[in-house]
Amino acid sequence: MKKLSITIVLLTALCIPLTKPAAAAKQKPAAATIVKAGTDTLTTDPQAREVRITATVLKDCSQPSVCDWGRRFQAFFGSKDGKMAPFFIFSTEVNRTEIDKAIKSVGIKSRRQIPMTEVKQRSGLKATTQKDDYLDGDPLLISVRWKKDGKVADVPLEELIEEKITVEGKDVIKPYTPHFVYHGTAEAINFASGCIVCPSGCNGGIIADNALPLKETKNYFRFDWNKMPPAGTKAEIVIKSYYGR
Repeated sequence: MKKLSITIVLLTALCIPLTKPAAAAKQKPAAATIVKAGTDTLTTDPQAREVRITATVLKDCSQPSVCDWGRRFQAFFGSKDGKMAPFFIFSTEVNRTEIDKAIKSVGIKSRRQIPMTEVKQRSGLKATTQKDDYLDGDPLLISVRWKKDGKVADVPLEELIEEKITVEGKDVIKPYTPHFVYHGTAEAINFASGCIVCPSGCNGGIIADNALPLKETKNYFRFDWNKMPPAGTKAEIVIKSYYGR
């Protein structure tokens, strides 16, 4: 009996140090932070593992894809101070560098960046296309939130856009089926486009639809203004890690 008691005490003593690190590892994520830039805000939410940015809805029908079918690699959403600002449908006063930092701070990672010096050799879908011709990184869920009829509408970005492709010489209108990933190229090479969320696998921003390889611009896009928030109003763009918490 005495020997059994000593064994139990020894086992208990061995188990205690093992449980402490596990308990210490369970730390609560940091609280959300809000940074203001002009009339817009950047919210970094580590617990939800998402970044939320307010933006103004723009409707310049002279730009591709805004009111009619158009090809584009310029961003749907971008920072107002960027060189590509006239093309944006969602425009924020928050600087892209701050948004990029916020994205990385919630654990979202880039896997493959493609510099401008490699664009010519990697662009387009062809028989020689390889995996390295695609931008890559953690997959993201991009949604748009705004006030509608006294409630908050929360709609995936792709639900607001139509896509048109050519099949056997005929136009086919289909749902927009992007695969958004964080690559961060434009910030890494200091490319001042202002582009944040881009279609057509464009490396001139920090998030791209890599369903197609680099700058494959054969597909047409068109925003559906029957579903969109009204032009001139504020919306919130939500960038969320697919892996979540």
